Amino acid sequence: MQGEDILDEALSFARPRLESLAMQSSPHLKKHIENALNMPFHRGLPRVEARKFIRFYEKEESPNETLLKFAKLDFNRVQLMHKQELGVVSRRWKELDLAKDLPYARDRIVEGYLESAGLQFEPKFALSRIRLTKCIQILALVDDTYDSYGTLEELKCFTDALERGNAEQLPIDYLKIVYKAVLDFFAELEDDEGNEGRSYCLNYTKERFKEVVRSYLKESQWFYDRHLPPFNEYMHNALVSSCFALLPPVFFLGVEKLAGVKEFEWLETNPKLVEACKFFGRVVNDMVARKDEEKEGHCLAGNCYMKEYSVSKEKAMEELRRMCDNAWKDVNEESMRPTVVPMPLITSIANLARVMEVVFQYDDAYTIATSLKDNVILMFVEPLSED
Repeated sequence: MQGEDILDEALSFARPRLESLAMQSSPHLKKHIENALNMPFHRGLPRVEARKFIRFYEKEESPNETLLKFAKLDFNRVQLMHKQELGVVSRRWKELDLAKDLPYARDRIVEGYLESAGLQFEPKFALSRIRLTKCIQILALVDDTYDSYGTLEELKCFTDALERGNAEQLPIDYLKIVYKAVLDFFAELEDDEGNEGRSYCLNYTKERFKEVVRSYLKESQWFYDRHLPPFNEYMHNALVSSCFALLPPVFFLGVEKLAGVKEFEWLETNPKLVEACKFFGRVVNDMVARKDEEKEGHCLAGNCYMKEYSVSKEKAMEELRRMCDNAWKDVNEESMRPTVVPMPLITSIANLARVMEVVFQYDDAYTIATSLKDNVILMFVEPLSED
């Protein structure tokens, strides 16, 4: 947490000693140490880290065989459930057949489901995972439309259409297809429309989606104007375009017993936990942005910081990493703070930061899908041997 300088000192002290210890240890222990140094357990995907620990524990000298057996059974049963959910989402997305009319859009259902499963893996969150996966894919479709395909005038028309809820003035067919995909997604969420409380929750979620689209348009305007805004101005908009104010309410909609009006009103206050996750997710994404994005002139946090403070790229990256570490401390602190919101919902938001840590550890693994291959295999493909 913030102010715990002694832990920062302990980290600086421990890392080189653990690196040295790893070189002197057995292959079994060396792998465990390297995993911890590469991705601390606290920051990794819970199911991936659980699987890694099971593999480590079973090679210990005297493991509890009963405990180990139940851990493997639990992991494999949950993995099977996740496979079934992923199959459902994949089939429904393929039925839409959007790739035929929108070939520019990324198809990342598996990666989107991995992110959703990273928030909460338990069976009771199945509906939340399915809905969130669809939302992530819809957001990718809209983002690609703004980022790499639509003209500025087309994008202005599309933004206006979503604001007004009327597609009659859309100038071109592909925008009507994107518009319909967005409307169809929210139509699926309207099962509880007759319940007054759920209506409020759904309307709140729709407003967050509109905010994201407006932020996409502003970024497109900056791109067409070749405008590089000051760092704070960029971050004010980028925290919205990160979508991290939208993903939690979509997830909450799937767990009516846990998330009602009170929890959505809490979200509306923009709590420090959500703000920290927004900042962390946006900045780590920008720090590993693809070279083509930089060359094309897209605004990124690092470039805005370099320009405003007249520093080198290395210095800007160093400062952004420091900011991200501080954001993590806020996530830690807020995750432990007593609140009226049920702990599973608090955990799902904190896990969103963990997902971003993994997805953007080395590159944009959502776009460069092969970067997530190992995690996909560990979580969804290969069961643990129960022998």
